[in-house]
Amino acid sequence: MPPNPNPSGPTDTLPQDRVAVTLRAIQMRRIFLLVLSALHALVAAFYPSPPAFICPNSDNLSDALFTWSPYTAVTLLCIIVAAPIRLLAFKHLGANFTFRLAKPKALVKTGLYAHVQHPSYPTHWLVLVSNASLLLRLDGVLGCILPTWLVKSAMGDGVFGPWPVFLLLLDVVGFVGVWIRIKDEEAMLKREFGREWEEYNRKTKRFIPGVF
Repeated sequence: MPPNPNPSGPTDTLPQDRVAVTLRAIQMRRIFLLVLSALHALVAAFYPSPPAFICPNSDNLSDALFTWSPYTAVTLLCIIVAAPIRLLAFKHLGANFTFRLAKPKALVKTGLYAHVQHPSYPTHWLVLVSNASLLLRLDGVLGCILPTWLVKSAMGDGVFGPWPVFLLLLDVVGFVGVWIRIKDEEAMLKREFGREWEEYNRKTKRFIPGVF
Protein backbone atom coordinates (compact mmCIF):
# COMPACT_ATOMS: atom_id res chain seq x y z
CA MET A 1 0.00 0.00 0.00
CA PRO A 2 1.86 3.13 -1.16
CA PRO A 3 1.52 6.33 0.86
CA ASN A 4 -0.04 9.52 -0.40
CA PRO A 5 2.43 12.20 -1.55
CA ASN A 6 4.35 13.92 1.21
CA PRO A 7 3.51 17.60 1.79
CA SER A 8 5.63 20.09 -0.08
CA GLY A 9 6.42 23.77 0.28
CA PRO A 10 8.64 25.99 2.43
CA THR A 11 9.78 24.25 5.60
CA ASP A 12 8.23 26.91 7.86
CA THR A 13 4.79 26.18 6.36
CA LEU A 14 4.92 22.44 7.09
CA PRO A 15 4.05 20.72 10.39
CA GLN A 16 7.04 20.16 12.64
CA ASP A 17 8.45 16.68 11.97
CA ARG A 18 11.76 16.22 13.75
CA VAL A 19 12.27 12.63 12.60
CA ALA A 20 11.07 12.90 9.01
CA VAL A 21 12.68 10.46 6.58
CA THR A 22 12.65 10.49 2.80
CA LEU A 23 10.84 7.92 0.70
CA ARG A 24 14.17 6.95 -0.87
CA ALA A 25 15.63 6.14 2.55
CA ILE A 26 12.60 4.00 3.39
CA GLN A 27 12.85 2.15 0.08
CA MET A 28 16.58 1.49 0.56
CA ARG A 29 15.92 0.10 4.04
CA ARG A 30 13.19 -2.17 2.68
CA ILE A 31 15.47 -3.50 -0.07
CA PHE A 32 18.26 -4.13 2.44
CA LEU A 33 15.94 -6.06 4.77
CA LEU A 34 14.39 -8.02 1.89
CA VAL A 35 17.83 -9.12 0.67
CA LEU A 36 18.88 -10.16 4.17
CA SER A 37 15.57 -11.98 4.69
CA ALA A 38 15.97 -13.92 1.43
CA LEU A 39 19.54 -14.91 2.33
CA HIS A 40 18.45 -15.89 5.83
CA ALA A 41 15.71 -18.11 4.40
CA LEU A 42 18.16 -19.77 2.00
CA VAL A 43 20.68 -20.46 4.75
CA ALA A 44 17.94 -21.81 7.03
CA ALA A 45 16.67 -24.11 4.27
CA PHE A 46 20.08 -25.78 3.98
CA TYR A 47 21.14 -25.45 7.62
CA PRO A 48 23.39 -26.80 9.17
CA SER A 49 25.32 -27.22 5.90
CA PRO A 50 24.45 -24.32 3.57
CA PRO A 51 26.36 -24.27 0.25
CA ALA A 52 29.63 -22.39 0.45
CA PHE A 53 28.63 -20.02 -2.34
CA ILE A 54 25.70 -18.87 -0.17
CA CYS A 55 27.47 -18.90 3.18
CA PRO A 56 31.26 -19.26 3.03
CA ASN A 57 31.68 -18.96 6.81
CA SER A 58 28.89 -21.17 8.12
CA ASP A 59 30.86 -21.91 11.32
CA ASN A 60 29.96 -18.39 12.46
CA LEU A 61 26.24 -19.13 12.55
CA SER A 62 24.13 -19.54 15.68
CA ASP A 63 21.77 -22.54 15.82
CA ALA A 64 19.17 -20.38 17.57
CA LEU A 65 18.75 -18.19 14.48
CA PHE A 66 18.38 -20.90 11.85
CA THR A 67 16.36 -23.59 13.62
CA TRP A 68 13.04 -23.49 15.42
CA SER A 69 13.92 -22.11 18.82
CA PRO A 70 12.18 -19.85 21.36
CA TYR A 71 14.26 -16.97 19.96
CA THR A 72 13.19 -17.40 16.33
CA ALA A 73 9.61 -18.19 17.35
CA VAL A 74 9.26 -14.97 19.36
CA THR A 75 10.87 -12.72 16.74
CA LEU A 76 8.83 -14.17 13.88
CA LEU A 77 5.63 -14.03 15.93
CA CYS A 78 6.22 -10.34 16.66
CA ILE A 79 6.61 -9.62 12.94
CA ILE A 80 3.60 -11.72 11.95
CA VAL A 81 1.37 -9.98 14.51
CA ALA A 82 2.69 -6.41 14.29
CA ALA A 83 3.12 -5.98 10.53
CA PRO A 84 -0.57 -6.58 9.60
CA ILE A 85 -1.70 -4.18 12.35
CA ARG A 86 0.52 -1.46 10.90
CA LEU A 87 -0.80 -2.08 7.37
CA LEU A 88 -4.38 -2.02 8.67
CA ALA A 89 -3.66 1.33 10.33
CA PHE A 90 -2.47 2.66 6.95
CA LYS A 91 -5.73 1.48 5.38
CA HIS A 92 -7.82 3.19 8.04
CA LEU A 93 -5.89 6.44 7.58
CA GLY A 94 -6.75 6.45 3.88
CA ALA A 95 -6.01 9.86 2.37
CA ASN A 96 -4.20 10.88 5.57
CA PHE A 97 -1.49 8.25 5.13
CA THR A 98 1.86 9.96 4.46
CA PHE A 99 5.39 9.19 5.65
CA ARG A 100 5.99 12.80 6.60
CA LEU A 101 3.62 14.62 8.93
CA ALA A 102 1.00 16.45 6.89
CA LYS A 103 -2.09 18.42 7.78
CA PRO A 104 -4.83 15.76 7.88
CA LYS A 105 -8.04 16.12 5.93
CA ALA A 106 -9.99 14.87 8.95
CA LEU A 107 -9.40 13.47 12.42
CA VAL A 108 -9.60 9.70 11.94
CA LYS A 109 -11.58 8.12 14.78
CA THR A 110 -12.76 4.88 13.17
CA GLY A 111 -11.29 1.41 12.75
CA LEU A 112 -8.19 0.88 14.87
CA TYR A 113 -8.23 4.60 15.67
CA ALA A 114 -11.49 4.18 17.55
CA HIS A 115 -9.52 2.27 20.18
CA VAL A 116 -5.98 3.72 20.16
CA GLN A 117 -4.43 6.95 18.92
CA HIS A 118 -1.22 5.54 17.44
CA PRO A 119 -1.61 1.93 16.25
CA SER A 120 1.09 2.14 13.57
CA TYR A 121 4.07 3.56 15.49
CA PRO A 122 4.59 0.90 18.20
CA THR A 123 3.97 -1.90 15.68
CA HIS A 124 6.49 -0.32 13.31
CA TRP A 125 9.07 -0.17 16.10
CA LEU A 126 8.35 -3.79 17.05
CA VAL A 127 8.82 -4.96 13.45
CA LEU A 128 12.14 -3.11 13.18
CA VAL A 129 13.39 -4.49 16.51
CA SER A 130 12.37 -8.03 15.52
CA ASN A 131 14.07 -7.74 12.13
CA ALA A 132 17.23 -6.42 13.76
CA SER A 133 17.18 -9.24 16.32
CA LEU A 134 16.94 -11.84 13.57
CA LEU A 135 18.88 -10.35 10.66
CA LEU A 136 21.49 -7.97 12.07
CA ARG A 137 23.22 -10.25 14.54
CA LEU A 138 26.76 -11.02 13.43
CA ASP A 139 26.22 -14.72 14.15
CA GLY A 140 23.28 -14.59 11.75
CA VAL A 141 23.28 -14.24 7.99
CA LEU A 142 25.84 -11.40 8.20
CA GLY A 143 28.26 -13.93 9.67
CA CYS A 144 28.35 -15.75 6.34
CA ILE A 145 30.61 -13.09 4.88
CA LEU A 146 32.46 -11.88 7.98
CA PRO A 147 35.71 -13.32 9.35
CA THR A 148 35.36 -15.53 12.40
CA TRP A 149 37.62 -13.39 14.58
CA LEU A 150 35.41 -10.35 13.96
CA VAL A 151 32.18 -12.21 14.73
CA LYS A 152 33.53 -13.67 17.96
CA SER A 153 35.06 -10.42 19.19
CA ALA A 154 32.02 -8.29 18.31
CA MET A 155 29.41 -10.70 19.68
CA GLY A 156 31.40 -11.21 22.89
CA ASP A 157 29.96 -13.29 25.69
CA GLY A 158 26.18 -13.22 25.71
CA VAL A 159 24.02 -10.09 25.56
CA PHE A 160 26.79 -7.79 26.81
CA GLY A 161 29.07 -8.12 23.81
CA PRO A 162 29.88 -4.97 21.81
CA TRP A 163 27.53 -5.76 18.91
CA PRO A 164 24.50 -6.82 21.01
CA VAL A 165 24.91 -3.65 23.06
CA PHE A 166 25.08 -1.62 19.85
CA LEU A 167 21.85 -3.22 18.57
CA LEU A 168 20.18 -2.51 21.92
CA LEU A 169 21.20 1.14 21.64
CA LEU A 170 19.72 1.24 18.13
CA ASP A 171 16.45 -0.07 19.55
CA VAL A 172 16.48 2.66 22.19
CA VAL A 173 17.23 5.33 19.59
CA GLY A 174 14.37 4.00 17.48
CA PHE A 175 11.99 4.19 20.43
CA VAL A 176 13.04 7.77 21.16
CA GLY A 177 12.47 8.62 17.50
CA VAL A 178 8.98 7.13 17.63
CA TRP A 179 8.20 9.10 20.79
CA ILE A 180 9.37 12.36 19.21
CA ARG A 181 7.21 11.70 16.13
CA ILE A 182 4.20 11.01 18.35
CA LYS A 183 4.66 14.27 20.25
CA ASP A 184 5.00 16.22 16.98
CA GLU A 185 1.89 14.56 15.58
CA GLU A 186 -0.17 15.20 18.69
CA ALA A 187 0.86 18.87 18.71
CA MET A 188 -0.24 19.16 15.07
CA LEU A 189 -3.58 17.40 15.69
CA LYS A 190 -4.31 19.57 18.72
CA ARG A 191 -3.54 22.70 16.72
CA GLU A 192 -5.67 21.62 13.73
CA PHE A 193 -8.68 20.10 15.52
CA GLY A 194 -8.72 21.76 18.94
CA ARG A 195 -11.56 20.52 21.13
CA GLU A 196 -12.35 17.61 18.83
CA TRP A 197 -8.86 16.22 19.32
CA GLU A 198 -8.87 16.96 23.07
CA GLU A 199 -12.10 14.98 23.45
CA TYR A 200 -10.70 12.11 21.37
CA ASN A 201 -7.47 12.20 23.38
CA ARG A 202 -9.46 12.03 26.61
CA LYS A 203 -11.44 8.97 25.51
CA THR A 204 -8.63 6.89 24.00
CA LYS A 205 -5.16 5.68 24.97
CA ARG A 206 -2.03 6.02 22.88
CA PHE A 207 -1.02 2.39 22.32
CA ILE A 208 -3.03 -0.20 24.27
CA PRO A 209 -6.83 0.16 24.51
CA GLY A 210 -7.88 1.20 28.01
CA VAL A 211 -4.36 0.73 29.42
CA PHE A 212 -1.60 2.95 27.96
